Amino acid sequence: MSESSLDESRRGFLRAMTAATGALLAAPPASVALTPSSTSKLPSGVNPKNFIIHGINPLTIETRRSLMGMSAITPEARFFVRNNLPLPSPQIVERPDTWMLEVKGVKQPTAISVAELKGLGLDAVGAVIQCTGNGRAFFKHEPAGSKWGVGAAGCAIWTGVRLKTLFDHFGGVDAGMNFLTATGGEIIPEEMERNDLVVERSIPIKKALDDTILAWEMNGAPIPLLHGGPLRLIVPGYFGCNNIKYVKTLTCAPQESEAKIQKTGYRLRPIGAPPGPDYPSMWRMPVKSWVNGPGADNTPALAGEVTFYGVALSGERGVKKVEVSLDMGKTWQNAELEDLDLGPNAWRVFSYTVNLPKGPHTIVSRATDTQGDIQPKERVENERGYAHNGWLDAALTANLLGELPKEKVVATDQHMVKEESTPPERESVSLSAEGQAGKQVYLESQPSCGACHTLKDAGSEGLIGPNLNELKPNAESVKNAVTNGVGAMPAYNDLMTKEQISSLATYIEEATK
Repeated sequence: MSESSLDESRRGFLRAMTAATGALLAAPPASVALTPSSTSKLPSGVNPKNFIIHGINPLTIETRRSLMGMSAITPEARFFVRNNLPLPSPQIVERPDTWMLEVKGVKQPTAISVAELKGLGLDAVGAVIQCTGNGRAFFKHEPAGSKWGVGAAGCAIWTGVRLKTLFDHFGGVDAGMNFLTATGGEIIPEEMERNDLVVERSIPIKKALDDTILAWEMNGAPIPLLHGGPLRLIVPGYFGCNNIKYVKTLTCAPQESEAKIQKTGYRLRPIGAPPGPDYPSMWRMPVKSWVNGPGADNTPALAGEVTFYGVALSGERGVKKVEVSLDMGKTWQNAELEDLDLGPNAWRVFSYTVNLPKGPHTIVSRATDTQGDIQPKERVENERGYAHNGWLDAALTANLLGELPKEKVVATDQHMVKEESTPPERESVSLSAEGQAGKQVYLESQPSCGACHTLKDAGSEGLIGPNLNELKPNAESVKNAVTNGVGAMPAYNDLMTKEQISSLATYIEEATK
C-alpha cells in the first residue's frame, strides 16, 4: 500500500471511529431530527416498571413479558422502543401537520406536508413491529447488541395513506424502479460520512406498492416521538428496521441504497463472517410464537385451572394454528386462536387452559402459518443474533402456588426514574500500558470518539453513541464488533492493526469497570 493510500485509510478509519465504537454496542442507528437531547434519564411518560431498560441514551427498552397482556393491540405505554441515536427534539411532534416529506423517483417529484398527505385518503393496517434482534439474549456466542428476550415486539393499528395512493397522486413511479428507499430525518455530523450513519432502508418496489403505508396515527392517536412521529413508514410483515421513523424522504430507485445500514447491516450472515452485501436482507418476519403468562417474570400464579396465553405471527401470511406442549415438545395440543384477527401482519392471541398442580411447569408453543411453515425448535445461528423464531429458547416456566402471597403495599412514586445512569464521581481509573495506548486511540481520532460517546475517564460527553459507562462492554465484545462490524458499522480489520483494536478494547473495558 502506498503512503498516500495508507494515509487515506487511516483518515477513513478516524472519520468513522466514532461510529465504530458506538455501533459496536448496538444495531444500526434510528433517526434523529433537529437537536437531540443528551440526557441519561428516561423520557417523560416512560414508566420503568413496564420495561427492561437496556439503554437510556440511546433509548432501548423492552416490554416486560408479564406485561405484554392478552390483547391483540399493544398500548403505547407498554410498546418497546429501539432508538440507536438520542431521541430527536420534541418540537417535531408539536406541530405534526407541518412535517415535510420529499418524494423522488416519480413522474412529478416534489415535497408534501403531513397535512396534505391526510387529504389523499385514509388506510389502516394492523401490524407487528419487531426488532430484528428480538431473542438475541438466547444466542450462546453473545452477539453484540441489546440482549432482548421476547419483549422487543408490539402490535398496533397504524393509520395513514398507502404509498401507491401517494405515488399515483404524483403521476406514478418512474420506469425501471426496483426498490423503494426510505430515509429517516436524522442530522448527521458534518465530519461523518453520510452512508456510515444515515438511517436508510430499501424494500422491493412491489412491496412498497402492495400494502406499505405512511402512518401518522398509532392506535387512534398521533404517533408519539418514541415511536417515530410525526410520520413513520409501516412495512407490514417486515422487521422493524424497515419501518423508518421520522421519515423525511422516499425514493424510488433502480438499486438498493448504498447506506451501510442496507448494504452490509441487517443481513443474516454466519457467525464470524465479515459483513457484506450478498447475505439475505432482513425483510419478512418468519413464523413465530411464544407464551407470555401467567407466571412470567416470577409473577405469582395459582395452581388448578390455568389459562396460558401468548402471541403468534408470520409476516404477510398470518397464522393458521398454534400448538402448545408441557413436556418440551414430546406431545402437542392445539391452543385456541382468539377471535380478534387484525389481518395477516398482526399477531394472533392464543390461549390454552389446563389443570395443573402446585410447582414449576414449563410450556412452549409453536405456530403454523397459512402457507404451512411450522415454527422450528431451534434458532438459526448467525453473527448478529437476528430473526430468532425457535420455540425452545422461548419456553415459559411458571411456578404455580397453592395460594397467592399477601400483597405488600409500598409507598412509591411510579413515575420516578432512577437517576443512576451517570456513574458517581470517582478517582481516575488505573490503566495498564495497553489501556493507556488505547486511550490515545480514543482521544486522538478525528473526529474524537468522544464526539459521539460518553466516557468519564476520557472526559467525553457525546450525543450520538451509547454511553460507555452505562454499557460497560468487555474487551472481547469491543474487539469482535470493531473487527467484524456491527449493523451499519463496517468492519475495520483492514483499516487498523490488531494491536490498535486490542488496545482500544482494553481501554474501554478498563475505563468502564
